[in-house]
Amino acid sequence: MHASAALRSPAPPLVRLARRLPALVELALVGAAIAWLVPLFARIAPLDPGRDQRFLDRGIAVAGLPDPVLPATCAAVAPLAAPEVATALCGARQAHAAARGSDGVPAPLAAAVAGATQAFVRPLRAADERARALAGEGDDAVRERADAVAAIEADLAPFIERFQLTPDGGPLPLECAARWLDSAFAPRRTNGAAVDLDAGQARANAALLLAAALDGRAATAALAAGAELPPSPRGADCAGGAEALAATAALLADARQSLDNARKNEAMRALTRSAGTQWAAAMALGFVFVVWSRRSLRPALGVAAALVGWAAAAWAARVPWPLASGHDFVLARADASWHTWPATFVIALAIVGVVVAVVALARPRALPRSVAIRAMSSRVGYAGFVVATGVGWLLLLDLSLTGHAGNRYLALYHQGHLWLAMLALSVLVFVRAPLARGFAWLLSVVGEAMQRASRRLGTLGGGIVLVVATLAAVVAFGVVLANRRQLTSELGRIWLIVGAAWFFFLRGGPLTERLAKSGRAVLSFLRWTWPLLLVVGVLVAAMFVTRDMGPLLIAGYAGGAFIAAALAMWWHHRSGHVVVAFALALLLFVAWIGGITAALFAVGARDSVTASRLESVAAPFASINDQLALVSWFQRATPAEGFGLGTVPWCGFSAARGCSGVPAQIHSDYTFTALVGTFGPLAAWLGSIATALWLHRLVRHHGRVTSGEPRLVGGAGRLGHDGQALVSWISVAWVVLTSCQLAVTVAGNLAVLPLTGVTFPFVSFGMTSLLVNVAFLALCLNVDLAASDRRQDG
Repeated sequence: MHASAALRSPAPPLVRLARRLPALVELALVGAAIAWLVPLFARIAPLDPGRDQRFLDRGIAVAGLPDPVLPATCAAVAPLAAPEVATALCGARQAHAAARGSDGVPAPLAAAVAGATQAFVRPLRAADERARALAGEGDDAVRERADAVAAIEADLAPFIERFQLTPDGGPLPLECAARWLDSAFAPRRTNGAAVDLDAGQARANAALLLAAALDGRAATAALAAGAELPPSPRGADCAGGAEALAATAALLADARQSLDNARKNEAMRALTRSAGTQWAAAMALGFVFVVWSRRSLRPALGVAAALVGWAAAAWAARVPWPLASGHDFVLARADASWHTWPATFVIALAIVGVVVAVVALARPRALPRSVAIRAMSSRVGYAGFVVATGVGWLLLLDLSLTGHAGNRYLALYHQGHLWLAMLALSVLVFVRAPLARGFAWLLSVVGEAMQRASRRLGTLGGGIVLVVATLAAVVAFGVVLANRRQLTSELGRIWLIVGAAWFFFLRGGPLTERLAKSGRAVLSFLRWTWPLLLVVGVLVAAMFVTRDMGPLLIAGYAGGAFIAAALAMWWHHRSGHVVVAFALALLLFVAWIGGITAALFAVGARDSVTASRLESVAAPFASINDQLALVSWFQRATPAEGFGLGTVPWCGFSAARGCSGVPAQIHSDYTFTALVGTFGPLAAWLGSIATALWLHRLVRHHGRVTSGEPRLVGGAGRLGHDGQALVSWISVAWVVLTSCQLAVTVAGNLAVLPLTGVTFPFVSFGMTSLLVNVAFLALCLNVDLAASDRRQDG
């Protein structure tokens, strides 16, 4: 009785403090990282207009243009148009739909023409009203009123010239195209009888092409030049129908782009002033969800809170929707006013969060608690992520403000990317354990199915089926994802990481010792490692099929690390020796690195892209591709302490309007060079080494919480798969691959290896790379401890 009471008594204060010390250290490190970087954002805030005042609006933006009208026009006349025109603009389904008669210009198209005309007339009327108001004031300050009127007229003159506005207010090409379409649909009369001489196809072509021109479609001119069109009416100021359509499409595309640029400029100026506050708030909110995930008994409620919380954060910070198409720019809050209604994606995200919360609360709560306890994997885990994302956004802000004009909106796009990454991190830390258990179960089912198929088909038959299926999958991968290198690169990384983790997960238990000890050494090693060799071979084949050679070097180096580790594991199971196994693995890895590098310089010239980069490494100042020469010169010209934020000469010291300095890919391929230019060579090297050490710290203690082998664990009153073992292997594989990526990226910037086009982890610009890395980081940050082990190592 007394013993049980003693067990239930609270722990002494020093013991409680010792248990909370790791969490307090983690909190202090996160706070220190935020406090260190926020003042650096303040250095950039005064530069909000940008270099050459690039974020100040020039001219008048055309607001109120009609929504895209091509879909409605396709529904009305697409079946009547020429198949090539209808298919190109409307798609094959609407092009082959049942034809419907059309007596006149489709109503949505006519309304869009009128709306577009009014959008151009509105600024003229507003300027006229301002001028009249100034002219109606008293006699005081006549000179000031005259100057104001002159300024209005000075703004209107380029606006009228740019969009070819007529005295009536509308653009001349649009008026010509509208008159031409009206005449095409107007019935002609012969001897008093209305006779429609148009066969219908030419009119339908004209309607579709004018709708495409109103939407600013770039393909309008080419389609109009080769399509059958109605004859053009006579007019002194109007050209033919095809010319009017081409001019209208270019004019409307320019008008829509001017409005988008005006909105982006306004958002970029606001972001420059508030980026530090936004970043600090995002990091703090993400840390709240990470800590909450370690104590949450109902992960669904945490997921719901993350969805609603980040929806609210997007609305407050006016985050651009990161998944919008290239021509769309959708802010979470269209106007700066706090009374503005949220965008559709914000509302949808909040609704999903509320639904998840309702479902979670409606389900009965399981009484038995799991035997696993969630804890941090490293005290520096989240703090390192804070530093990396903060430095990355500082670089992108600096490049947007003072770098290449074509990259001026990088920081604005990255705002959406970082928001989406934090949302993914906040959700995945809650669902990490269920996903891990489910994935472990799925892999065990797949493994069992493969063993049954092998027993049924035999070794030879199973091998043939596996080879054929693998080749078919690689060919399909190459056909579907050809010329989409950003996606194929990340899919290749995921394949290698998960495949290597799956191999070590299955080979980690004592059940595989018999496989390692059976037969001769060479045959035994091949039988042991064939799944890993298959994973690496599939990745190499997929990269050749898609011609995505960038990740191939990374995969080659990381594959050597995985095969060396497999050799060490095999030799340890076979002989029981640890030191010899480690020595063999080290020798194999060194030989592998040397062989891959030698092969790269020996046969890499057979690929045109690789040959160009090899030439750039061999003779950077004589090569056709001078990017490596530029970054090498830039690194040598950088002072020891760096140029500093806001003062980096990305475009050189010339007063020319162009940018003849560092390459435009400075935000991705040459991030290490950007770090050198901003913070100095020493800081760039220390940051790279710190990133490698941080990656190692993320997985350093995973071996203490799991044996790494498949097993069943008890939880919630039943047995289930141990998800932590597989997650730990995935984490280790991701750290190995990311470390190789970091090393190759730095070596490429230093002209030691040809540049492979891969990013600096968590620092470079790129949504896909950031999301993939954040997803794997979410698996690393927390670990599941046994109930008997409550230590939180770090």
